[in-house]
Amino acid sequence: MAKNLIKYGVRYGPLVAEAVRHGREPAQQAVQAAMAKRAARKKALEHALTVRDGSLLKVIKDGQAIFFVFSGDAIVTTYPPVPQATYTELLRHADLDKRESAAALAAARKPRVGARLPKVIRRR
Repeated sequence: MAKNLIKYGVRYGPLVAEAVRHGREPAQQAVQAAMAKRAARKKALEHALTVRDGSLLKVIKDGQAIFFVFSGDAIVTTYPPVPQATYTELLRHADLDKRESAAALAAARKPRVGARLPKVIRRR
C-alpha cells in the first residue's frame, strides 16, 4: 500500500498541488470581497451616525455595493470612495425613498455578548 501511495503521489502530486493552488485563489478573492463589503457598510454606518439626519443608501454598480451616506438630502460621501462626478450616474435609477435611517440601523443591531451568554440559575 505504501508503495502505491508513493507511486501515485509522485505521478499525480504536482497536478493536485496545482489544482489546489488555482482553486484557492478564487475562494480567497470571494472572501476578501465579502469582508470589504462588510467593512464598507460598517464605516458608512458609523459615519452616518455622526451626521445630522444620517441615512444610508446601497447602490450596486458592476457587482460591487456602494454605500451612500446622506445628511438630510445632501450626499456626504460614499464607501468605498468613488469620484464625486459619478454620483449622478450612480443615483440616476436609484430610489431615494429606500434610504435607511442610521439610528434605526444601529438600533436593529443585536448585542454581541449578551445574546450568547447563558442564563444563570441560582439555587436558594
